[in-house]
Amino acid sequence: MGEQVVCDTCNTGIDRSHSYCLTTTNVVLSEAYWRSQFRLVTNLAKALDWDERNQAAAFDRLISDVAGSATPWLICGGCSEYFAFDRAAAREHALRGSVPERSGAVDPGGFAQFAAAAWEYVFGRWPATVQHPTVKDTCDFCAKKIYGGEFAGRIEAQAAERHLASGVLDSPPLCPPREGQGGWLSCMVCMNRIVARADRMGGGR
Repeated sequence: MGEQVVCDTCNTGIDRSHSYCLTTTNVVLSEAYWRSQFRLVTNLAKALDWDERNQAAAFDRLISDVAGSATPWLICGGCSEYFAFDRAAAREHALRGSVPERSGAVDPGGFAQFAAAAWEYVFGRWPATVQHPTVKDTCDFCAKKIYGGEFAGRIEAQAAERHLASGVLDSPPLCPPREGQGGWLSCMVCMNRIVARADRMGGGR
């Protein structure tokens, strides 16, 4: 048994050799991470009957607190599905206890849109303190709205078939392949999950 650490996202105890070391930037750019955190406050919001003003204040406070994290984040394999990062490098930093480049606190303004999209997903309302961008497309795997300035990826037909056969994908795309493209458009919530699961099934943890 190796050194035991705690995942900075879900607070689960894990072996350091099965963890990843991420920067605050890696974390705050993940809509999936923000969804997981905002779900934790839904009961409080309902109990206190938050109006739009209270929601906006809570949103700003939460993203400011996370943005201020100056130290690296240790993440478990399950939570690694939330993020886009160099998995080999992050595992090496976790094993060595070293600090990744560009670690440190970040400006909330640089990622507020990703957090706002997650807030909308959980609470059904876009935060009033963040400008609402234009919807540019939708994800072919989960129907999530993809806003202007948001990252997206593409999954080719052959890759999707492999992922379905291996269990990386839980279900097939919601539509036929995009005409002339031979595959599907994926939001980063789905793309990060696919990459993480494929890596873990290929021998990563």
